[in-house]
Amino acid sequence: MLQANLEFSAGGTTAVIGPNGAGKSTLLAALAGLESAVTGTISIDGSVVDDPAAGVFVPSRDRRVGFVFQDKLLFPHLSVEENVAFGLRAHGRSKTEARSMASDLLGRDGLSSLASRRPDQLSGGQAQRVALVRALAIEPSLLLLDEPLSALDVQARTEVRQQLMERLESFAGVALLVTHDPPDAFLLADQIVVLEAGKVVQTGDSDQVRRTPTSAYVASFAGRNHLRAHVEGGRITVDGSDIALQSADRTIAGLALVSISPSAVALHLERPAGSPRNVWSTEVASIGSIGDVRRVVLGGPFELAADLTDSAVESMELAVGSSVWASVKATEVIVTALA
Repeated sequence: MLQANLEFSAGGTTAVIGPNGAGKSTLLAALAGLESAVTGTISIDGSVVDDPAAGVFVPSRDRRVGFVFQDKLLFPHLSVEENVAFGLRAHGRSKTEARSMASDLLGRDGLSSLASRRPDQLSGGQAQRVALVRALAIEPSLLLLDEPLSALDVQARTEVRQQLMERLESFAGVALLVTHDPPDAFLLADQIVVLEAGKVVQTGDSDQVRRTPTSAYVASFAGRNHLRAHVEGGRITVDGSDIALQSADRTIAGLALVSISPSAVALHLERPAGSPRNVWSTEVASIGSIGDVRRVVLGGPFELAADLTDSAVESMELAVGSSVWASVKATEVIVTALA
């Protein structure tokens, strides 16, 4: 069951993230009218569309909601132009007017050449671009995007993401994006809502959520190292380790989540001198690549990832088993109390 008290402002895009089964799809389905609420109310653009206690339920067809699904769900028996015109017809436009508007909208997105094709004649990226045009054609108050890029290959995802960015920048309504992909969340959304086990566990702008995650899931999603630890006066004792770290935050005591950006972890061949307050010896457990960054995973006393450039890895001649010193500034160690 999903329990959420949320309010979204027009003109903004909110990414809804969380592990499988957290309630993300349930949230979108309830807003779209595909599922009804058990308790509480749902209002769109100031009008109540679902209130079980008052016996109010506005069906999906009567809500001004655009929905883009993961698997497109274009009508297979209709052409691209007819697919886009369908929603306009359902909202009262004449057949001629709807077809004319659909043609104009497809032209604006550079899709005129696809107008007469059927969905089975489209690539995945083309179909998803058409699905987005169809969803926006009715000028919805609420645009719901349920993992719209997850089924696309790399090139198509890049093209559709660019189209999404352009459309969301000018969209006057509320846009909600469900995604498991960090780049989509942090590039497309200005706000983040985190659901876990059917409850909202964190909200904030993209930078806040990335910088100060409140759970291990959020830390992993944001690409940060995360450790469970006991904290007292800024001193951090990591579970299973006899090495203590220091944080500049001295306000938290007890069990905590410690998160550190991989870019904040520096590696040295000799013990470093200078400002870092957290220094320990370790060894390289693995080396991989993430885009143009080399991800170096360190072994004991606790596993931590460090992001380096190719030149840094080569100049230090790092390899699996290499002995190194790791350092992190206390100001880069973010601590969040755990209940």
